Amino acid sequence: TVTLLFICHILCMQQIDLKADVSTALVTELSPKTDYSLTVYAIYPSLIGDSVTITSQTTPLPQVSNFRVIEEGLFSLRLGWTPPLGKLSGFKIFIPRSNRPGFTYEQLLPGTTSSHVIDSLEEDKKYTISIYAVYPQGPSEPVSIVGKTLKLVPVQQFLVQNATTDTVQARWASVKGATGYRLTWASPDGHIENINLGDTFNFYMIQGLHPGSEYTVTINPIFGDIEGPVTSTKVKTLESSAVQTLKVSAVTTSAAVISWNSVPGATGYRLAWGPTPEFVGRDRPRQLALNGSTTQYQLKNVPHDTEYVLTLYVLFGSVVGPGISATFRTSPLGYVSNFKVTSYTSTSIDVEWSPIVGATEYKLSWNSGNVSPQSRYLDRSVLSHRIEDLNPQSTYIIIICAVYGNSEGPEISLSQLTAAVSDSEQIQAVRGLKVVDIGVNSFTLSWRKTPGASGYKISWIPFLGGDEKSHVVSAASTTFTIHNLQESSAYKIQVASMVANREGSPVLVTARTLDLPKVNGFAALNTTDSSTVLNWTRVAGVSGYLLSWRHISETLGPGFTSYKISDLLYGRTYIFTIRPLYGEVEGPISTVYQRICKTSLQCFDYISETSMNPGFTCCNMLTVDI
Repeated sequence: TVTLLFICHILCMQQIDLKADVSTALVTELSPKTDYSLTVYAIYPSLIGDSVTITSQTTPLPQVSNFRVIEEGLFSLRLGWTPPLGKLSGFKIFIPRSNRPGFTYEQLLPGTTSSHVIDSLEEDKKYTISIYAVYPQGPSEPVSIVGKTLKLVPVQQFLVQNATTDTVQARWASVKGATGYRLTWASPDGHIENINLGDTFNFYMIQGLHPGSEYTVTINPIFGDIEGPVTSTKVKTLESSAVQTLKVSAVTTSAAVISWNSVPGATGYRLAWGPTPEFVGRDRPRQLALNGSTTQYQLKNVPHDTEYVLTLYVLFGSVVGPGISATFRTSPLGYVSNFKVTSYTSTSIDVEWSPIVGATEYKLSWNSGNVSPQSRYLDRSVLSHRIEDLNPQSTYIIIICAVYGNSEGPEISLSQLTAAVSDSEQIQAVRGLKVVDIGVNSFTLSWRKTPGASGYKISWIPFLGGDEKSHVVSAASTTFTIHNLQESSAYKIQVASMVANREGSPVLVTARTLDLPKVNGFAALNTTDSSTVLNWTRVAGVSGYLLSWRHISETLGPGFTSYKISDLLYGRTYIFTIRPLYGEVEGPISTVYQRICKTSLQCFDYISETSMNPGFTCCNMLTVDI
């Protein structure tokens, strides 16, 4: 047999008898964190063999982990911890009171608890707090932390601003530990009003004030039954109301007319405008002062195809009232449409085109081979021209572009072969060719029948280059629709009469497919202090919508016509955009600006010849956060 003898540090002695074939043994019911001497003897029938001794120490009882201050109060601390594994009798929390020698705070808690509130403390004091895990065998080693109670502090960053004739807006930074706030405002005649607000408030709209009156506004935090220090400021309401309606109309490639309603008592207005963030660099921000009788102003000499945000402020002497904002986009420089050859001879070519809104004149150029091009500027009322003194049987490239003041729009071209002088049997060219219908992805052509023709060959190629495609139709045809074209793209289209396998001189027209439909009726509604609901009109044929704001994008299905966006920052102005999706193709963008506030102070509509949203609203926009 084998005997295991173990001796503890208090000289108690115990032994265990083991069988001869046992080589391991578990010693139980020992004390934690205690030194033990373990001796093994080999026992023979008539004698005891030599012994082997080792010394070992049991581990300490597990401590509490993650001991921390969860919440600091003026007169309390909320503690939290993670209980250790094992059978617990409870927890003991201990606080020595340094300011009261001989006094301590002790609390024994059940083993199922993981948090505790210590109250009746002093304001703005540090406390060293210890916690023990209590086991049947005794307490663990303590875990300690230092916690500090809060200090009674006033409200910081107290601002009273955005005054109107009867309202002001109070804003402040939250005070840690405050259970609420008391906001008070007093008029010069001594009338005082106040309101108690919850701890989640950091703004409030004070209403029902008198125009042109100075008010003293104060705020103090509340900590349960204790009121914190008072913070005070003064503000004066406006003498008269702000601009209610701001409209943009008569938008061209380089100008727009801004109009607004007259404000009684206003001494003047300040108009500021500049490109939106997407178009920064196209123009610089500007502003000007206007007298109080002005209700309209024409912006001139602004860049084409540029989006602007403009803000109008009403002035009452040295007091600047709230601003009201609108956006508009100047028109792009357009292509000349329906540019075509109407007839030609061996020495001349007749061309014509459709008028372009905003063009001041047209520039027509032509050349053949390596000869330097010739040009002629034509008045905007001229929509056709005969090019003469040409060479017979020569191919001429003819280019036209609209001129907008000092800027030339994009060019569009066609080619035409002049007739041979002796070609009496020339195949007669197609007459009356025109584009009768333009779609997003298609053109429909029509022409008059050509005597003797056995058919017609229609060819088309993208204006900016690409693969040319063609199709032959019968002699009975006088219309043809070209499908599968790229949206918002210009094409050169030629139609030639055919006799057997011979082609006559082609007649060329140019046309541009329509832009993909954009989202209309895009507006922000039901705006609160942290959310807004975006609404729009359904676009037929879309596969979905791409909605974006700041650095966030959301793809929505085709059935959506509204979407609520939450977790927005109060007082910030957001730019929301939406695009219709057509498979993998994104349609044009629609934009709305919206300031996040509970009550819309200033709202407006605007009318524009561009594709802006007529339902755009804002709330006293001051800053844009993109």
